[in-house]
Amino acid sequence: MARILASLSIILLLVSCSKWKPVEKPAAEQKESPVIASLKDSGLPCFRCHSYEKFSLDSKGKFSHPKHMGFGVHCNQCHIIVPHKEMALNKDTCNNCHNLTTFTYEAAGLPVTYPHRNHEKRYSCGECHPKLFQMKKGTSNITMDEMLKGENCGRCHNGRIAFSASDCAKCHNLAALKKDFTYPAGDMRPAVFSHQVHTAMFECSSCHLSLFKYKKGGSGMKMDALYQGKFCGKCHDGKTAFAATECQRCHK
Repeated sequence: MARILASLSIILLLVSCSKWKPVEKPAAEQKESPVIASLKDSGLPCFRCHSYEKFSLDSKGKFSHPKHMGFGVHCNQCHIIVPHKEMALNKDTCNNCHNLTTFTYEAAGLPVTYPHRNHEKRYSCGECHPKLFQMKKGTSNITMDEMLKGENCGRCHNGRIAFSASDCAKCHNLAALKKDFTYPAGDMRPAVFSHQVHTAMFECSSCHLSLFKYKKGGSGMKMDALYQGKFCGKCHDGKTAFAATECQRCHK
């Protein structure tokens, strides 16, 4: 009798299961994954929750996520991630392709040597990029005027966090300043200026930027202005130094 009851129970169970179908939710209740359509098959688990839109731009001077993804680089090869707590950059991954040791900038007139490796040992990439500098060398407009106002490099190089931006020899190769500068003077002979003589007596900040810009010819200096006590005339007044009216002292 027990065997007969068991057999009937199994038959009834099989029949009921064969007729059962899952209940489908209405289309209005079905939610799309937050992953953008183009990334659904990318295999990147980060974008199951996070939108890729803010990282999908590929513009000049910006770090290109699409370009690096195209090389087959996975998020966690560059980013060291502790879920929902912090994110840092794996600098070794960057250095596998990029030489981020020392950069030389020639556009400054006087070459500037920048030790990228020394900075990355102390700070994370996000401390400088992109809020202070773009990701591509030469795309950020870096000037000494801005530095001395506390912008770009001057954000840290203010004499408190790091040496002051006015300490020129820390970054610039000053060998070029040992030669005399010549300035055309119309019908007169060119004016000859010895930068080395002046730096032996004064700090760079004595003249820059209060009297002269950091670019030769960029200050628009005229003789009339010297006679009014401007530019060289600030010192060459016949008291502090020989007068600007002693033409032969400069126009040789």
